Amino acid sequence: MKSRFFLALIIASSNVSASERSTIAFSLDNDGIFGVDQDYTNGLFLSYTSGAINTPWLLTPLSLSAWGATSLDKFEFTLGHKMWTPSDIEVSVPLANDRPYAGYFHGEFNFISLHPQQAQRFNLTIGTTGENSLAGQAQKLVHSITGSDDPNGWDYQVDEGMVGSVGYLSHFNLARYNSYGGTELEFSNVSEGNVGSFRSDLSTGLMLRWGTDLGGNMGAANITTENPFRPGMIGASNSAWFLFTGIEGRYRFNDVTIEGERPNISDPENYPTTLENWQSTAVMGAVWYNQYVGASLTFTAKTPDYKEAPSSIYGTGGLSLFAFF
Repeated sequence: MKSRFFLALIIASSNVSASERSTIAFSLDNDGIFGVDQDYTNGLFLSYTSGAINTPWLLTPLSLSAWGATSLDKFEFTLGHKMWTPSDIEVSVPLANDRPYAGYFHGEFNFISLHPQQAQRFNLTIGTTGENSLAGQAQKLVHSITGSDDPNGWDYQVDEGMVGSVGYLSHFNLARYNSYGGTELEFSNVSEGNVGSFRSDLSTGLMLRWGTDLGGNMGAANITTENPFRPGMIGASNSAWFLFTGIEGRYRFNDVTIEGERPNISDPENYPTTLENWQSTAVMGAVWYNQYVGASLTFTAKTPDYKEAPSSIYGTGGLSLFAFF
């Protein structure tokens, strides 16, 4: 009798599209895949995304349903940790003409609204920089385990205390065509804006995707080096795979990881880091999921965030593992 009951539950749940249920995800960014340890060097993200919600009246104007579309709306909560380092982490004194050490331990609250032709996310992020970000301790621990070079300059990290931002992200389908073997080819615009003490910027770009059920997972792949794949933005889709690539241009107004105070440097005028306002990012990746689990692998490249950068391009690899329940 019990076995019949559980079998009925499994059959019933399989009739619900994967991410109309809740989603949990673990994502990792790291530049070690390219044999370096510099700039944006590591990111860890743990997220929970709700299943489809009845949108509260207060958030109804933010939903795509406000424009007459039938949307799938969700809440998402993410705990994230990011770190940035200069090109030589073994040096125990500040480096001129190089990136400051910086860490950001933060939480995100996202309201997501999905439709086969458009996806959007409203975002609130707040977190801490400096010693309380635990970035120095985390990198030293990991490097001691892996036998990597010791990072010796965290005493001179950026420390601005609590910082945050609000943001808006939109994916808009420009064209989607049927391709061979039941696949689809899609061109979309990806645009984003953020305002806050952490960062403020405006960006827009183009993404190309090829695979299956693209209307059901629009918005999950993003053009960014930081957490480039977000499984919680998969829509009413039970299983799919796709390949993606994209390029984006950005104007950044402020960035605390570049311009923030470094209180342990007595003569900061000798260690300038000047924000590069015009920036660009490129991504390529692959995604697969069924109604229970999925994974993505992404490679990113970007131009420097600051004018004194010793390199003209920086790259990372990203892995995301996720499950629906």
